[in-house]
Amino acid sequence: MKLHPLIAAAGLVLAAIAPASADFKAEARQVFTDKAPSVIGVRGLLKIEASMNGKPAGSQDKQLHTNGVVIADDLIAVAYRTLKPDVSASLGKRPGLTVETELSELKLITPDGEEYDAKLVLHDEDLGVAFVAVDPKGENADGFSIEPLDVSKDVTVQQLDDLIAIGRLPEKLRSVARVNIATVAAIVERPRMIYICQGISMSNPVFNASGDFIGLSVAIKNTGAAPVIMPAKYIRKVMDQAKTKQAELAK
Repeated sequence: MKLHPLIAAAGLVLAAIAPASADFKAEARQVFTDKAPSVIGVRGLLKIEASMNGKPAGSQDKQLHTNGVVIADDLIAVAYRTLKPDVSASLGKRPGLTVETELSELKLITPDGEEYDAKLVLHDEDLGVAFVAVDPKGENADGFSIEPLDVSKDVTVQQLDDLIAIGRLPEKLRSVARVNIATVAAIVERPRMIYICQGISMSNPVFNASGDFIGLSVAIKNTGAAPVIMPAKYIRKVMDQAKTKQAELAK
């Protein structure tokens, strides 16, 4: 039986698309294998103190678990809101209510399960990025040897590009590395460029199929709690400041 020419043409197109999709998954698996060792777990304790009209109204300790990505020697980039969540927003605006939070007991959990003391050295709320460093005065600080990612490139991203996001599961699931593919749905260019992808988790480094670091998923004021991808160039802008703060830890 002869196929209608249009049907035959459509079949040729589908045949051309299918191998490309398979190729992308193969590339994504390789990126996952190569980059996951630089993605680590971050744990901390958030102390929450609430007061109403100046009088104590309650306190709570909350365990935080998130991901970070090693971007320089012993320096890790983390989505700031995963370390300092907006607790006031979750309680709602009430006249006279004040909420103070304090982050403590920061730990880095490497893929082999080792824990290292850490310090928050810098954060930028506009970028939604925090920098956490291995505490050089920590008990086993010398043993931290995670290879940093190359964040020096600025890679062009377009709508409908598929990107690869890498994170880690919670410690109760042994901090196993996980990966997902997210499609760029929108690109916001002002006041600074950000990429909007559906189905992406917070504080995940994101890569293209070549393994180039695209950016980190963060929360910023204009987008609320929904993660957006902050491109590498903005992270680099504050990286040197973070390194300066990191160096002060050893004094």
